[in-house]
Amino acid sequence: MRLSAADTLEIIDRCLKVNGKAFVVTYPDEPICSIEDGKLVTLVFRGGCGCTLTQWEPEEVEGYFM
Repeated sequence: MRLSAADTLEIIDRCLKVNGKAFVVTYPDEPICSIEDGKLVTLVFRGGCGCTLTQWEPEEVEGYFM
């Protein structure tokens, strides 16, 4: 299932909530860092090179409700 622009994203107790319901992300397959300006932010560590933060629009996020 793909999210829509109208969905509200939040992180509670290290879990992603979409419109108040627990949501398991299947894409992107990167560790979730935070939510900024309604976008999902993921964090990827690069060996010895630091890290990369990527922002994802809700329409790019796929997964399923628990």
